[in-house]
Amino acid sequence: MKTFFKTPKLTTQRLVTLAMLVALAFIIGKFSVTIIPKQLVVSVAFVVNTVIGMIGGPVWSFITFAVFDVVDNLSSGAGNFIIWWTLMEAVQGFFYGYFFYGKALQWQSKKDWLHVTLATVVIMLIGTFIFTPLLIQIYFGTPIVAQYIAGRWLKIFEIPIRIIVTMALLPQLQRIPELRKLMGLSK
Repeated sequence: MKTFFKTPKLTTQRLVTLAMLVALAFIIGKFSVTIIPKQLVVSVAFVVNTVIGMIGGPVWSFITFAVFDVVDNLSSGAGNFIIWWTLMEAVQGFFYGYFFYGKALQWQSKKDWLHVTLATVVIMLIGTFIFTPLLIQIYFGTPIVAQYIAGRWLKIFEIPIRIIVTMALLPQLQRIPELRKLMGLSK
């Protein structure tokens, strides 16, 4: 059966690397800045998420993001685990893997800038602008319109920052031979 996306083999090295990245994402996530409680949070965790996508591909990133969300929720002690947030995170993981696994990026390439822009817009559209406001409305009763009036629209300014940071960091990280191997790229 032919698939539309590449699925790397789950080796011990890949599994351990993904586990370490989950731990790193957990730590970096604790340093996020809450602007509007339960609505608008700014974090640099997207860099780790992108590396998870680069290494895991769509399938393993989907699973990794789901596991991370469950572990993060259980360790926070908040007690408001909602499966739909886990599913939303997993879908975002799928798209990180879809866009970044096996994709070598170069700062000078306009095509790569367009690729990262498309990936960032799709991932943020799904998670930040559609499903998060919908889930907040369903579970916390805050209307979507009120969320955008209160400041969710400010996340639009995060898009160019994510694109620039991604294009500045990933080509440098992709120089690491072991990372290239895990990404499915030749030397």
